[in-house]
Amino acid sequence: MTEQHLSAEQRRALELLAAGPRGYTKGRLLADGFTADMLSDLVREGLATAQRGTGGRTIGVERYRITDDGRKAIEG
Repeated sequence: MTEQHLSAEQRRALELLAAGPRGYTKGRLLADGFTADMLSDLVREGLATAQRGTGGRTIGVERYRITDDGRKAIEG
């Protein structure tokens, strides 16, 4: 995916992910106004990864991180 194919929402999400060294949880990204479908699209297109883990003993979390391809897409 090249720069001109990124929507404004996708670019904003990738820029946020690039700024967070540990990535961001799905809950945080949804609270920032991103949709679950858009996040899934980023993962499917190889621009981000989603990893499930725990945020304590029993709370499941999904953490998103930018990929090298995602960085290239926002750098142009």
